[in-house]
Amino acid sequence: MFFIALQLIVSLASIASADHEANWFRTTPSGRHASIDASKRVEEQVTATTCLPTDSFIRVNGRQFELAGKEFVFAGWNQWEMMEAAMEAPSPPARHLPLPGREHIVRIMNEAVRTGLKVVRVWAHTITKGLEVQIAPGVWNEEALEGLDFFVSEARKRQLRIILVLADNWYPAGVDSYVAFSDSASRHQDFFTDEKAKQIFKDMIKTITLRRNTVNGMRYADDPTIFAYNLINEARCQNCPAETIGRWIKEMVTFLKSHAPNQLVGLGYEGFFHSDDPAELRETNPGVGSDWAAREGQSWIRHSRHVDFFSIHVWPDNWTPKTLEFQAQYIQSRLQIAESFEKPFILEEFGKQVNRDEGEQSFIERDRYFSSAFELSERAAREGRLSGTLFWHLYDRGVGLTSKYGIHTDESTFNLVRQHAQIMNGIGGQSNFCSPR
Repeated sequence: MFFIALQLIVSLASIASADHEANWFRTTPSGRHASIDASKRVEEQVTATTCLPTDSFIRVNGRQFELAGKEFVFAGWNQWEMMEAAMEAPSPPARHLPLPGREHIVRIMNEAVRTGLKVVRVWAHTITKGLEVQIAPGVWNEEALEGLDFFVSEARKRQLRIILVLADNWYPAGVDSYVAFSDSASRHQDFFTDEKAKQIFKDMIKTITLRRNTVNGMRYADDPTIFAYNLINEARCQNCPAETIGRWIKEMVTFLKSHAPNQLVGLGYEGFFHSDDPAELRETNPGVGSDWAAREGQSWIRHSRHVDFFSIHVWPDNWTPKTLEFQAQYIQSRLQIAESFEKPFILEEFGKQVNRDEGEQSFIERDRYFSSAFELSERAAREGRLSGTLFWHLYDRGVGLTSKYGIHTDESTFNLVRQHAQIMNGIGGQSNFCSPR
């Protein structure tokens, strides 16, 4: 592992001076791995499928997802900066891409599907200033939307399912852009109450759900490839009453379902309890000696009643205590609390920092956290209390080499991902992958 880490550092130094030098990159070990046939178009490079039925929507049946009448249990991944890569922007996304972006996307999809992963959660928006999807109210970046079309179409070819995230809390191109668009809003919290900001976000929902894919001709709302939508990734309304986000969620879910009745909706929450929630629930929040999580506006159980499934995000590096024990305790507490409700449960984001400069020891530490999360999830899946996991996040080899959270397929953590995917497929009675038709 130390040798691998050293290779990554050396590769990074080379890549930094060779931005988008595809021919050079294709001669490197990272470039040769998962390479595609240069004599064919990227759209013709399907090497495996998930074996899932293509034209059946995923449904909810009590605490289970169902696909074509059978329980659906899955392992999957998160992937960000997808639209920037898929639109092959003239200025590259935050993570260097030595190959054309669509080539990286195809490589990642092929390898993930052959590993047994069935679901990908991806942003239906950009995070890069200057490459926004909605440039101004009602003014759309068609190149970005066509990038999303490409991704959805490629997923459909591989029978892969997608969770689309419609907005992000953290980046300037996210929630705050809607506030900036409205002349009656001025702060982050106004996104949830300002009528103009809400209408602009509804326009985003309508634009995506009713869009006709320029690659395969399908309307997004009619495409079973889209498993579900997250309204926002990790919504925040600091010091707001729980009803503020709650009313917004109810309104937006109703609006979205009116345009896409066959697709599911989730929150994209970490899973915090509000200061108005019972003390025994608040005590399970992260933040020893602090009530910060209770002041973020989330009320996990109350707000989850408006959506189709429970989901949580787990970030031990950003919380206290930063221990493996607390990660396990947090996941277990949310599983236990959700048992009283008839909804499926997804561990939708989880990750652990790795310091590549420290070599093997840092990877060993990350593996401990991943092993624990996977073991808990597999046990809960066997008991019918959990339906899926989505780790954060997968990079193509040779990309994101300074990322604290990114996982590459030549790292020990990905061996755990592979084993976990096979176990989850076994629990769900699914094949790991199939040959393309």
